[in-house]
Amino acid sequence: MSGKDGSDDHTEIVRHVKVAEPDRQAADMDDLPTYFITAASKDPVARLVIVGGPGAGNVRPVFAGTNSVGRETTNRIVLDFGDDTISRKQHAVIVVDPKTGTMDIRDGGKINPIVVNGKVITSQAPIKVGDTIELGTTTLLLQSVAP
Repeated sequence: MSGKDGSDDHTEIVRHVKVAEPDRQAADMDDLPTYFITAASKDPVARLVIVGGPGAGNVRPVFAGTNSVGRETTNRIVLDFGDDTISRKQHAVIVVDPKTGTMDIRDGGKINPIVVNGKVITSQAPIKVGDTIELGTTTLLLQSVAP
């Protein structure tokens, strides 16, 4: 589907406030203005298996387009298992390109970091099936959709 300017639908994140990692303040982070342009899908392209933390054993689908991750039900991927170190609003964002299937994870600007395969992510990083993602005290494993 083409947008108003004739280009294909795509996912884009625009952050109006740039916050350096050391300057993060818990009180400031929930209100960072972030806007999403997304091509939404209802068919999962991957899944997150909670392998550590309060929600261990649960599974959440990942869809093409933009997937906000947090504790509130307004997120596309809701992690409401009692880990209060995960932010309510958009702790992280997983973006899946609907054409190529490539995925990346983006820091939602919260005080608790995102860790992928043991490395702290401060802006964004590519992710793939088999990667581990730590949000708060919760560890997730990115898997392909079960056949």
